[in-house]
Amino acid sequence: MIEIDDSERILRVVRKHWYVLVRDIILLCMLLALGVATLLFSVFGPIHDIVTFTGSRFFAGMFASVTWLILMWIMAWNMWTDYFLDVLLITDRRIFDIEQLGLFRRTSASFRLDKVQNVTVDQKGFVATMLDFGTVRLETAGDGEDFIATYIAKPYEIKKFINEMQDRAEDRSQRVHFTPDTTQLS
Repeated sequence: MIEIDDSERILRVVRKHWYVLVRDIILLCMLLALGVATLLFSVFGPIHDIVTFTGSRFFAGMFASVTWLILMWIMAWNMWTDYFLDVLLITDRRIFDIEQLGLFRRTSASFRLDKVQNVTVDQKGFVATMLDFGTVRLETAGDGEDFIATYIAKPYEIKKFINEMQDRAEDRSQRVHFTPDTTQLS
């Protein structure tokens, strides 16, 4: 869980590109089709020449089908949570990188905007260029690892936004407020 100060405002929530979810759905559909093809082969094919059942073929097929569907449901749920909960959260002071790793594991890291030294965008391949997604790498001051967000939609726009926020944070920190003493001027 992330903790945001009361005075801190969330400016942008950046998720992965929709391409990632569609790619995962296509993979899931292919695996479902493989299960259906296996089931059809076991019913109509010469499976009895390969495997000998001591019980009912119907119950064996039902067991295999239900097991396969449960595994597909778990995979679909895992894909959705990974897509939905992987987030790059940009506030007016900090950037949070939240990475969901499976159903029950999450890592999160944060750093101040004034600690960002370099923002790099990497777009590789025809699909990434045409659909406008890529990897955003944030290098920070210090010995820690770089923060890498993959499959980010409109990565150049995110880079520009982070650079603008970084400039604003730098301007705020360098501003000196003073009130002129008007009693000495008269």
